[in-house]
Amino acid sequence: MSSNAEQSAKTAQDQDQNDQQSHKEWETMARAWLSSFPEAKEVSMAEVEAWIDSNLASLPPGLRSMPRPDLCLRLISIQNCMRFPTSQQESPNQVDPPHARFQRSGQWLPVYSWLETLDKDEVVNSKEITDWLTENPEVKEELYSRHAPHHLKHYIKKCHMKILKRRESKKGLEQPVKDTSLKAQKDVMEHRTPHPSRSVNKLPKDSDLYLAKRNEAYRKYQILVELEKRLSPAFLKRPKTSETASK
Repeated sequence: MSSNAEQSAKTAQDQDQNDQQSHKEWETMARAWLSSFPEAKEVSMAEVEAWIDSNLASLPPGLRSMPRPDLCLRLISIQNCMRFPTSQQESPNQVDPPHARFQRSGQWLPVYSWLETLDKDEVVNSKEITDWLTENPEVKEELYSRHAPHHLKHYIKKCHMKILKRRESKKGLEQPVKDTSLKAQKDVMEHRTPHPSRSVNKLPKDSDLYLAKRNEAYRKYQILVELEKRLSPAFLKRPKTSETASK
């Protein structure tokens, strides 16, 4: 009886080791696939499901039996681990115990989701983090039970900084919008304010079309006047500069 029990225990131990090895191989394969994406790109759920379908036969039995949404979230969690900085890189004097180091598990998804929804160009500050954690007591309790508040806030700020850099890199691929105001001024200066055409003059002065045309012409006139006020000092300085240079 004892030999049978020992054999069963050994078989179970071997099975566990095989499962762990299969999980490691699967995670290595998943990381290799995720590494093919640019760092700034967040893999979509459709891409994750397509990859799972194409590699379903090579998945360990335990993963194949998982609900599809949970398996997708596990892949996305692996990518978050690759995209965001680790606590070891940012806190050399980490005082949290090893098991409490920052993990990209489900407890962090609410934090990442909140940071993604922030519409601001500056890194979130400590007060905003504290306020959000206060409004989400369950998340706060879970995170505070694993991490020191100072390290937690520092890490959240680092994550938000990386999100902002990612957004900035995406904007860099698009047409810059900072010079649009200057371009608009140039376009307005190149086109004179159109005078009401003869056809408009023939319209009744109390008609909606006549009033709309007149208001449009008046607005363009105001723009030109405002531009003239702003640009006149610059043009007035130029003759003085040339005279000084000639002397």
